[in-house]
Amino acid sequence: MVLLEEYVVLDEQEIDFQGLPIFSGIDEKEASLFVRQVGGYVQTFSKGARIPYTHGDFPRIGIVLHGLVQVLLNDPFGNEVLGYELKEGSLFGNVWAVVGTDVCSSMMLEMRTRVSVLWLPYREMEKAYSETGGVQGAVARNLFAILSRMMFAMIQKIEVLSQHTVRGRLRLHLIHQAKAQGTSKVQVPGRVQLAKVLECNRSALTREIGRMEDEGLIVCGDGWMELKK
Repeated sequence: MVLLEEYVVLDEQEIDFQGLPIFSGIDEKEASLFVRQVGGYVQTFSKGARIPYTHGDFPRIGIVLHGLVQVLLNDPFGNEVLGYELKEGSLFGNVWAVVGTDVCSSMMLEMRTRVSVLWLPYREMEKAYSETGGVQGAVARNLFAILSRMMFAMIQKIEVLSQHTVRGRLRLHLIHQAKAQGTSKVQVPGRVQLAKVLECNRSALTREIGRMEDEGLIVCGDGWMELKK
C-alpha cells in the first residue's frame, strides 16, 4: 500500500545539497539549478508505505533526503534475493533507469520511517550532460551508464547464486540471457565454462541438463539452449 503524503515541486530551501554525496563539491546554487533544469521533484511517504519501484517510460533516479528505506529485490520466481537499507543521501534506481525495468528484478521499497525522496528524471539528466557538459559531460554520462550496468551484472550474479539447486541456477541464468540476447534460444558456452558461470560441479550440471531434457523443460543444440517451461 502506498501512503503518499506529498508530491511537490522542488524547494531548494528544504534540501541540504552539501549533505548529499551526489552533489559533493558542487556549489549549492549550481546544484539547485541543475535539479530544476532536469525537472527534479520531491515526494514524501508515510512510515510503513510499501511501493514497487517502476518507472515505465519515465526512468528516474531517487535520492533519500530524509528517513530510512528498506529495499527488497525479488527474482523472477518471486523469491527475495537481496535486501539492504538506504539512509539519508543514498541513491537508488540508477540500474533500473539505465538498464530498464523490463530486464531487471522487481524492487520493493519499504519506508521504515517517514521518508522524503528527491527524484531526478534520468532522460533529462542525459540531455543536461549532452547540452552543457561537452566532452567531460559525455564521459561522465557514459561512465555512469557503465557502472550501472556493472552493478546490474552483479545483481544478476547474486540472483543466480542465491538459487539452492543446479536446476534453479540454470533456469534463472537462461531467463536472464534470453532477455539480454533478445531470443529464447540462448547462446551458451561449453559445459565446463557454464559450470564455472553457475559455480557448480560440471558433472552435476550435465546430469541436471539431461533430466530437464527428459522432462521437456529444456531443448539443447550446438552451442545453445532453450528453456521451455
